[in-house]
Amino acid sequence: MSATAPALVISRYGSEMLIELPDTDLVKAKSRRKNQDIVCGDQVAWAQTQAHEYVVTHIQPRHNLLKRRYFRGRERNIAANIEQLVIVTASHPDPDWDMVDNLLVVAEIQLNVPAIVLHHKHDLPISATHSTIYAEYQRIGYPVYATSRIDAASLHALLGTLNRQTSVLIGQSGVGKSTLINTLIPHAQALTQSLSDRTGLGQHTTSSAFYYHLPTAGAIIDTPGIRDFTPSQFATSQWQHGFREFAPYLGHCRFHNCLHIKEPDCAVKNAVENGKISQRRYTSYLQLVTQQSTDKTN
Repeated sequence: MSATAPALVISRYGSEMLIELPDTDLVKAKSRRKNQDIVCGDQVAWAQTQAHEYVVTHIQPRHNLLKRRYFRGRERNIAANIEQLVIVTASHPDPDWDMVDNLLVVAEIQLNVPAIVLHHKHDLPISATHSTIYAEYQRIGYPVYATSRIDAASLHALLGTLNRQTSVLIGQSGVGKSTLINTLIPHAQALTQSLSDRTGLGQHTTSSAFYYHLPTAGAIIDTPGIRDFTPSQFATSQWQHGFREFAPYLGHCRFHNCLHIKEPDCAVKNAVENGKISQRRYTSYLQLVTQQSTDKTN
């Protein structure tokens, strides 16, 4: 086999994957057993066998890795080398705000990338509670974009923030991510259909992350819809750093190792009581810390 320049993993389906070669040609490839954790967005070394089959030999070093925790603490990789996390929500289905908070924590302490909250289908009615929560995210520094497939100006604004970034779109099933992708990238549907006809892989795009180049610059990694999202386990003291509104109060508690749960004279808890930090967000923090403690005892 003769090795060549790195390729980009466009999508992964079981033991097979779609890779983009340096000349931008898309080919089906297999990986060696030691590379089973390869995901969309990875840069990989590859080789071609004498039978003209493509084999991925190893993964290039990653900048970061988005992964989630499943039953019994098992983890699954979702996408690699991300520069921006886009959390897609909609008026219907009702947003799962705990999931949004968990994803924001991952952006802060695992990926170390900016995150935006996307309110898609904004042309549909929205409850006062949901409107308040969107405003809450803006207040603590997260950009909130309102988009609709019938609102060209909103999509143009979103495209501007996606430009020159590798962004991951993630959210609940039914929030309209596929429609959003097909609107932002007109050739996306034709591309997946073509790949399905040519390689037999494109038909699985609804169940695997898929890497799309934007028409201008940058890329979108579309991920399958999810019902919930549990982050990887971190040291208990790390969770507080996933809530950016806690930052002004950290280091001002009575105890230097305060976890902001039951400790007296806690600056974070005082901020919650004084309305400086929302009770809803503080509850999300407690749920993450409590869940980790429960997992460790099971």
